Amino acid sequence: MLEPVVATFMTRSPVTVTLDAPFKQVACALLVSDASAVPVLTEDGRPIGVITESDLLANLEYHGGIDPPPLLGGATARRRRRKAAAHTARELMSSPVDTIGVNAPISAAVCRLTRPGAPPLCVLDDEQRLAGLLTKRDLIAIYRRPDADIAANVRAAVTTDRSRPARTPADLTVQVENGVVSLAGQLTYRSQVQHAIMAASRVAGAVSVHSSLRYDIDDLLVTGF
Repeated sequence: MLEPVVATFMTRSPVTVTLDAPFKQVACALLVSDASAVPVLTEDGRPIGVITESDLLANLEYHGGIDPPPLLGGATARRRRRKAAAHTARELMSSPVDTIGVNAPISAAVCRLTRPGAPPLCVLDDEQRLAGLLTKRDLIAIYRRPDADIAANVRAAVTTDRSRPARTPADLTVQVENGVVSLAGQLTYRSQVQHAIMAASRVAGAVSVHSSLRYDIDDLLVTGF
């Protein structure tokens, strides 16, 4: 099954800043950017950090670093107070930067971006230079994939089972409407039915999977799995 890669959904040519960019320049960069963060680049174009909206808002929260952090705020509050007093991108940014390859499967990015508090991913080309930025908002664009593309990926996925002889595509009916996948037909083994449902659910852009697949042999009853 061909899975879309990060390059398909990333924001290309994102707004960036240098290490010595002053606070106001960083704020303006965020305002003109379509993303919720701006990468900080070295002179040779390599990302060294990232600055989010939250990093900038620490300045408002602690009034430029004048206010003390809460007594029970812990390390997070102390770190935000330090950022509140920042004057340059170097002091504002979070580092090391989270990166991913331009040709990495989109599923790898999903696993990382959906973690609580995960920052945007800087997308690197083969020379480890910035090629784009991938945000949670970019991932939502997965659901813009045409139903026909999703259906083609599902057909490729559900007719391939390395552990059992594959049935032909004629044994299956795949329909996709508004991202909802419907599977129908007859397979040899119950395990193939489960494989088909699982594989279809992992296709990028699939909202849900409805299955009316049938099977000839309950191999799971025999194996116990």
